[in-house]
Amino acid sequence: MQLVTRKSEVKIYLDLCIKAYHLNGLNACVNEFKNQVLNKRVKFPLLEFCGKTVFQELLEEDHIAFCDKIEELKTEGGNVLLGIILQCRLINHFEESLQKASEYIANADFWYVCDIIGERVFGYSILNFPKKTIPEIKKISKHPSFWVIRSLGAGIHYSIKKGLDKKNVSILFKLLLSMAASNNKEIRQGVGWAAKTTAKFHPDIIEQFQLEIQNKEQVANWFRTKIEIGLNRHAYAKRN
Repeated sequence: MQLVTRKSEVKIYLDLCIKAYHLNGLNACVNEFKNQVLNKRVKFPLLEFCGKTVFQELLEEDHIAFCDKIEELKTEGGNVLLGIILQCRLINHFEESLQKASEYIANADFWYVCDIIGERVFGYSILNFPKKTIPEIKKISKHPSFWVIRSLGAGIHYSIKKGLDKKNVSILFKLLLSMAASNNKEIRQGVGWAAKTTAKFHPDIIEQFQLEIQNKEQVANWFRTKIEIGLNRHAYAKRN
């Protein structure tokens, strides 16, 4: 499979896709994306560039139809396009963007779908619109799909790593605690990732919730283990 690492190169393929859209419509554009971009190994930052270009070039009413068709192709790179286009639509189509992200993730066949879309939609939204997003994240945490719940962990991890304020991190940690007894492997992966990141960047929040963390009836050992790893990483970074 051809590897694409340069913006100048991916732009050649992207221009063919956009040209197909303007000349022959949405289906032609999707077919070109499949052949010119998604069947190649394109670096994620370049795929993000493609997603932003699609958002700008396509008519607004074609955004979701494009995403639906890309999702049907089930390619790893396609998930980056989905995440970025929905991210760009958050300002004017907030609820729809979160809903479509949940829908695409629930249809996942592989773990990376959760992490790619979860970071770019849920994570970005938490970071940039916390007051508006966190109540929605709490609702989504009850989603019947374990893939969707895993993706929230990826999103929370992203928002903390990128500098979410301590007050909102504390609110989100309470949400993580509510899922800390799960036995589902994918939920443990996502929630544990976010808990580890909380401990690494905000050990004082961990101290604040020690009583709840040590409740063995409500919090499983895997959650405490992730926190311990995060605290160790914080201590290591402080030494250096």
